[in-house]
Amino acid sequence: MVTIDYRSRVPIYEQIKNQILELVMVGVLRPHDQLPSIRSMAEDLKLNVNTVKRSFSDLEAAGVIYTLTGRGSFVSEDAAQNTQLKAKALADIETALRTGRSNGLTKDEILAAADRIFKD
Repeated sequence: MVTIDYRSRVPIYEQIKNQILELVMVGVLRPHDQLPSIRSMAEDLKLNVNTVKRSFSDLEAAGVIYTLTGRGSFVSEDAAQNTQLKAKALADIETALRTGRSNGLTKDEILAAADRIFKD
């Protein structure tokens, strides 16, 4: 379900969070689907429990998942339509585009990169 790239500059808890978000957005994880427990995910990925817990806490704060005491964490009903996450993603993209442009990328190069991402 989730893989970690230890060479990435993206923090591990962000990698977990981003991959769960992507699974929600593409429909692999649907509303009310149960996520693996924090402990089992930490064990499977050979990570500290607190790293996974931070990812889940961030997702819960954003309204993507909800937790039922003693039962686990589940995908929220409207997780894929989360406007807060989409607004943040758009702001991040705009920042990245400005950085790319200031570093010499052309519009065609940026659009080609976007095409590659959406082909995956």
